[in-house]
Amino acid sequence: MPKMVDLSSMEFNNQAGMDLGIFTGFRFSDHLGLKVEILYSSQNIHMKSYGIGDGNGRGIGTAELNEKVNDEYLLLPILFKFKLVKKLDFLIGPQFGYLLSNQRRFLVVDNIIYFQNEQLDNFSMSGDFELSFKSTDKLSLGIRYFLGLNKVNSLRNNGLQFYLGYAIL
Repeated sequence: MPKMVDLSSMEFNNQAGMDLGIFTGFRFSDHLGLKVEILYSSQNIHMKSYGIGDGNGRGIGTAELNEKVNDEYLLLPILFKFKLVKKLDFLIGPQFGYLLSNQRRFLVVDNIIYFQNEQLDNFSMSGDFELSFKSTDKLSLGIRYFLGLNKVNSLRNNGLQFYLGYAIL
């Protein structure tokens, strides 16, 4: 029986990543609208350690690491927009994600290969909450928090984003 990496016992720190994408908006009234985005997202973590098991659910040790892992996603946030005051909007809605690449399907420590303890899941879903400040007709600044509703590789995909948006049209 192969030894298994226990992803749920992983120690890690979140790291900064970059998003790039396009968006469009629809207005229903002066105070309500919809914002749809397509984003490429680089989501990074710094791994400190993994728990190692025997493949039958029993832990047998810990592998200490010092590695940065980059997961790349294609994201589709669909956000309902509520105007709070003249230049400040609150947005809320679902975000669907597809994992494009993942660097951690197995781990090698001291020439021993440890496999993940579960199947790789490429689909993520989260709830997004955003505050957006429109400084000009074309330029906006915002902060977004997304809360993972399902697990991808034993972890909930949560994050905090700061952004600068520019409307071409």
